[in-house]
Amino acid sequence: ESMCWEEIGKAPIQVKWVDINKGDEIHREHRSRLVAKEIKRDKREDLFAATPPLEAKKILFSLAVTEGYGFDRGMKSDGMKIDFIDVSRAYFQADAIRRVFVKLCDEDAEPGMCGLLLKSMYGTRDAAQNWEKEYQSAFTNIGFKQGKSSPCLFHHPEKDLRIAVHGDDFTTAGDAEQLEWLRVELEKQYELKVKAALGPDPHDDTEVRILNRAVSWTDRGIACEADARHAEIIVRDLGLNKAKSVTTPGVKQSTNDAASTSAALGATEATQYRSLAMRASYLAQDRADIHFAVKELARDMSSPSVQKWERLKRLGRFLLHRPGAVLLFRSQDRVTFADACVDTDWAGCLRTRKSTNGGALMLGGHCIKSWSATQAVVASSSGEAEFYGVVKGASSLLGLISLAADMGIELKGRIHTDSTAARGICNRRGLGKTRHIQTRYLWVQGRLQAGDFQLFKVPGKENPGDLMTRHLDASTMD
Repeated sequence: ESMCWEEIGKAPIQVKWVDINKGDEIHREHRSRLVAKEIKRDKREDLFAATPPLEAKKILFSLAVTEGYGFDRGMKSDGMKIDFIDVSRAYFQADAIRRVFVKLCDEDAEPGMCGLLLKSMYGTRDAAQNWEKEYQSAFTNIGFKQGKSSPCLFHHPEKDLRIAVHGDDFTTAGDAEQLEWLRVELEKQYELKVKAALGPDPHDDTEVRILNRAVSWTDRGIACEADARHAEIIVRDLGLNKAKSVTTPGVKQSTNDAASTSAALGATEATQYRSLAMRASYLAQDRADIHFAVKELARDMSSPSVQKWERLKRLGRFLLHRPGAVLLFRSQDRVTFADACVDTDWAGCLRTRKSTNGGALMLGGHCIKSWSATQAVVASSSGEAEFYGVVKGASSLLGLISLAADMGIELKGRIHTDSTAARGICNRRGLGKTRHIQTRYLWVQGRLQAGDFQLFKVPGKENPGDLMTRHLDASTMD
């Protein structure tokens, strides 16, 4: 311990045993791990470990069932499969970059002695960053190219393998022979646990849980379903298990509702509101049908009211009616375009007169991402509001194209909007008559003229972005 005090001027970091059951009460799977309890006492801006966006895995699912990437219609068996691999004790595989002293656990304690880490330990502040450097080196050494838009994506041009890394989980798409090659290479360095190898052949696995999502390979394609426990918890905590269900997650706000004031929730109820609203927000990543309702609930997180509590209960009754929703990636022909379908509800909020952006990113018939967001400024016309919606869609589309490029897929972009006025603003140069629009939004004009994407008109009733901009009736929503 004297060495620790001489080098860093403070006592070694405390440690503790963490015991968890990763299974359930019937199929118990216990794990004990010694972790450090390093507390943040300084501001280190260099500490960063990247996490891939959720759409990275969805791109892999899409490619696996797309002709030209995943399969050939002339073959009896699809070529591409998806491996889900977990690295056991991942952080312990990474070298400790800085000198870290830790207390010895009670079983090994000796007077005046402490431990100097040679490998990274769970609970130290830079453990995730060290592991990131470790697996990046491992992949590049065997021929992978690291992504630029996300350092967690890798592509092997010769082997035609694509990997998305999320912590210690490796999701890989490729044919069976190359996947086996990758396993052999990784086993030279790490202890692996193959969760599943999804594929269409009889000996392939058909279902796996990844990031608490159920992913399965079916006759219709790859199905991805959000963790149904979140819907169950929302319904349970709202006391709605025996309530009457509804067919829509919300109803359109009336002028009287917007003008009326409602009492604020008490401290306990407000805390529960925030917890359930954010649980619903997490669920909405995979459920476009509740995006708008959840976005509206999240707008009042700072001071939730009784009126908002009733809207939260409305969402709960909808989840009682529809507890799950499956995102299906059907077999499809080769795609060369990524599409963004955008829509805006102008001045849809009767209280603030702000508009809502809604949209979806598509690869062929596969939904990769959807969103619903309130615009930051009050638009003076529907054309201006729709233009802001195109700006949001363009930025998301370019991000998707960059992710695909990291995986060795070159895509062109298309934006679909039902607004003629927004198309006019995008196709001109400069502000024109819309001089009040901030010039920072005009980058879309330059990117459109440079050919980075194309802009198309879509009929309003055929625009899927409409689902994320306002409450619709049940038949239209479906």
